[in-house]
Amino acid sequence: MAGTSREKMPNTAAACLTDDLVVDILSRLPVKSLCRCKCVSPHWRDLISHPDHRRRLPQTLAGFFKNDFSNGREVWRFTNFGGARQPPLICTPFSFMPGYEDVTIVDSCNGLLLCRPPKGSPHHASRYVVCNPAIKSWVVLPDSGSHGDGVEDDEPLVARLGFDPTVSTHFHVFEFVENDYGTVAGVEIYSSETGAWSYEESQWNYETHLFEHSPSVFINGLLHFSTIQFEVVVVDVEGESWWVLPAPEDADDVDDRYSWNPGFLAQYQGLLCYMTCSYKGRDLLIWVLEDYAEDGWILKRQVTVRQLMEKISPPNGWSYLLITIHPDCNWILYVTGLVLMAYDMDRNEVHVIQNLGSRCVMSCIPYVPSYATSLTDGH
Repeated sequence: MAGTSREKMPNTAAACLTDDLVVDILSRLPVKSLCRCKCVSPHWRDLISHPDHRRRLPQTLAGFFKNDFSNGREVWRFTNFGGARQPPLICTPFSFMPGYEDVTIVDSCNGLLLCRPPKGSPHHASRYVVCNPAIKSWVVLPDSGSHGDGVEDDEPLVARLGFDPTVSTHFHVFEFVENDYGTVAGVEIYSSETGAWSYEESQWNYETHLFEHSPSVFINGLLHFSTIQFEVVVVDVEGESWWVLPAPEDADDVDDRYSWNPGFLAQYQGLLCYMTCSYKGRDLLIWVLEDYAEDGWILKRQVTVRQLMEKISPPNGWSYLLITIHPDCNWILYVTGLVLMAYDMDRNEVHVIQNLGSRCVMSCIPYVPSYATSLTDGH
């Protein structure tokens, strides 16, 4: 517990509260309000930041895992969001997982990471590890057995993580199985509650094709993928419900349909968000799905790519990499060149957040820490 000594504060009712009462009150606030409370006083700031209180207080976007290549091998590093001068919140490689330090990060969901051991390692027979790096907890998953039908043992399959601590303490891992044509034949689903995999045949269109980096999001107990067929495909954690949703109807002019670049998925205020370019790549269209009915998509915002780039001249032109929507600020975060940028949808403004360094950014996986979810190592 943090100490009870404090600097002089104004003679207010809040100043008379004990630290325990302050933390209890703060734990009931949404994250955005909690962040504002850091400005009340240095003492409140220290209370909110203290490691002993993290389990009780809500968390927000802490940073990103980004990968590049060093000496011919893939390297993952963590970058704090908006605080690059501070030591990284998460240290890589993951030394708390002996034998699995140099894993490849596949997905992140509500504080948990889905990882793959490196190819050629003695532990590669275990295809997946799920860990919580904030509290250095981890579990090795058993083999799904899905790579027995023509799939090489070291060939990466499309896999995603599903976890919602507000619903259950258990997580699910989805591993999609392809047929001979490279389209989805079915999915192996691991449940941490049962500790076993179960296979379900696909009920999507027979042409549904997923890539390793296909945009996806887990929300409301459903895993959503954006496909090059200009659709959003959905499956639940039991593998019982399979849906195919058409992309926004009014986006008929999008260029992504012809560029093998599926629309980007994210979460916006608890709703599914779909982003794609149109009009020869000049505009970014931002849609939200208010319901799963046929016409459930609502156009939230349309912004020109020129505006997204107005505060920087990226070396590679007007290209950008969408990362996520900040869960508490309604900011669309993206990388152009080596700079992390933010588009504020509420104010229609663009902000430069930070330089990500001199190395090439291959991908960025956003990370919101969880200090209340512990995993049991199963090996």
